[in-house]
Formats: sequence, structure tokens, C-alpha cells
Amino acid sequence: MTRATYSPMFVIKDLFETRYQGAQVIFLAGSVVRGEASNYSDIDLVIVYPRVEKAYRECFYHRGWPVEAFIHDPETLKYFFDDVDRPIGRATLAEMVFEGYEFPSSSELTSQLKTLASEFLKQGPPPLSRDEIDERRFHISGLIDDLREPRNRFELVAAATLLYNELADFYFRSNCGWTGSGKAILKRLKAVNPGLSRRFADAFESLFAKGETAPVIELAEEILGTQGGLLFEGYRQEFEPSVRT
Repeated sequence: MTRATYSPMFVIKDLFETRYQGAQVIFLAGSVVRGEASNYSDIDLVIVYPRVEKAYRECFYHRGWPVEAFIHDPETLKYFFDDVDRPIGRATLAEMVFEGYEFPSSSELTSQLKTLASEFLKQGPPPLSRDEIDERRFHISGLIDDLREPRNRFELVAAATLLYNELADFYFRSNCGWTGSGKAILKRLKAVNPGLSRRFADAFESLFAKGETAPVIELAEEILGTQGGLLFEGYRQEFEPSVRT
């Protein structure tokens, strides 16, 4: 049995009537909704019940499709928005609700949840403190030094892989925006700064494909420059007395 046998909408309907009986709505989100799904893409779902004992996340195969589901009620959704995702600058769950297709239909509840998600997204994450900015500058500066004269290609790739996420995260968070990671980075960069997105992609392409580090180093110096630049000399990190225990 292959996924081609069943459409995503058939899968959702089947899940709604079997595995998730009693749910009020299922939001279908992700690459399937955007028309960007590959042969290995999963179906991303947010399942909302009137009330759940505990929110949870589960992954499984159904009708040939890999499914990733986030199970909530309205109260746990709000908690995850405000107390789990916002402090770390992530908005994935809220974006799934806001952009998601409602099954079996739109309703007063889905309108309320989409409004909740929309307001959360507009609010943005909390700004980084000066200490948080400096800690990230220090860490990125170390990765840049690792690129300047790597002892072998393995060290080059390891440092560049970490830097890809760290540098993008620094740009998003230092500009008080929602962050992303992995394959979501270029999509988010393109939405907020198309020019930087192209330069970011080209710089890391040159690094990974040709081992050319100069474009990435130049880009990192520019991005960090808005917050004081690369940092090593004079960096100091203090810890609370409670670390003794």
C-alpha cells in the first residue's frame, strides 16, 4: 500500500473518524498544504479536542503516509504558544494553526484559534538581553575562527554546519523576529529579507561545495556587526551563586 493510493484529505478524514474520534478540528499544515511535498514528506497535523488530559505529539504511518500530529485543546495550545514557544523564539505550532486547512470545516472555534495564533505571531518573541546577544556573538566568533584555518575538511564541515543554524538564529532573534532552523531557515529569510536570503544561500553553497570560507566569514561579520561584531577579547560570563549546589 503506497501513499499514492490515498490523498492527504482522505487520510485526514479517516483519522478524524477513527484515531481522533471526538476531536473538534484537525488543522492540516506543512509542505502538503503549500504544494511543496516530496516523496518523503509527512502530513503535519494539529488535532484539537475540547479537552485533553495532557498535550502530546506522536508520529506514525497511516494509509501509506507518515503522519506527525500535535494533540491539544484550546488551553494547552495557548500555553504552548506563550510559555513554551515564545521564550525560545519559535512559532512553528502557531504557524501550523494560522496557515492550516481546517477539517472538517471552518467554525467559530477555528476562527478563534486562528485569531489566537495570528495575535501570537504579530506579538513576536521576547527581545534578547545584552548578555544573551554577547553569548551568541562569542559562540559564533569561535565557529568563524574554526573556519579561518581548518585542519581538515571534516572540521570545516562540522563548524559550517553549526554556523548555518547559529548565524541565522542570531539574525532573526537580534532583530526581534521568530527564528527557524534547518530547512526552514531560507524560507524564513526569504520572507523577511530576500536579498540576505540569496547571499546566505550563495555563501554557504560556496563553503560546502567548494570549501570557500570568505563569503560566509564576510556575511557573519556583517550580521554580527549590527550588535558589536565578533567577540572574544573582554568577554565575561558570570554565573549565579546557586551553581555551587
